[in-house]
Amino acid sequence: MTKLRLDDLQCNGLKILQDPDGYCFTSDAVLLANNVRCKSGDTIVDFGCGSGVISLLLTAKTPCKKVIGIELQNDVANLAKQNVELNNLQDKVEIINGDIANAPDILGKESVQVVVCNPPYFSAQSGEKRESPQIALSRHESACTIEDIIASASKILKFGGAFYIIHKTSRMAEVITYCSQNKLIPKTLTLIYPKISKKADTFVLICKKCGKHSLDVERLVVYEEDGNMTDEAKALYNKRY
Repeated sequence: MTKLRLDDLQCNGLKILQDPDGYCFTSDAVLLANNVRCKSGDTIVDFGCGSGVISLLLTAKTPCKKVIGIELQNDVANLAKQNVELNNLQDKVEIINGDIANAPDILGKESVQVVVCNPPYFSAQSGEKRESPQIALSRHESACTIEDIIASASKILKFGGAFYIIHKTSRMAEVITYCSQNKLIPKTLTLIYPKISKKADTFVLICKKCGKHSLDVERLVVYEEDGNMTDEAKALYNKRY
């Protein structure tokens, strides 16, 4: 059995155990968590929560009442539960070992205020192969498609609820189309540029269920040309100066 690695999330003393031979979270998860806004009585659902990084961070970065993480892989869900206990957050975070597609049956339709998702970025037909089945499921849509994720999010969100998703710009048209088709109206689109001299490669989209059609487009440049992180990115990624 692989020895788990303990990482410091550098936020409110939060720590997380990860399997170095499995899928480990990236800075995209941190960026997404730092974008989420909610009210004190809200419940947030974290689709495909993995080892629980976003779920944990949301307890520190938002005033939410509860976070529910849904993870398909049994061993990964168990690790997420372990991380909840590690941080003494059992009263605020619940991990469910289940399929995102079944979320409306598990949680109830129109039952929550916020859904967040850092999904697999690659389609099942992308041709990219990984040795670890855990990594493959985390990176490829072999278990559920982006359309499945968005449809399920729409079903569990209350009227006016918010959907947050991070994805690659190469699939932006798909994401926006599926969101609109499922009554999740895009409200804010943030394009993520590795450097100002590079093309945007990632985006964060915030949608409102049954919202009015209006879209603000913003940008975030992560690194200066000299390789140092920009001040804006430091703030969003919670980096210490």
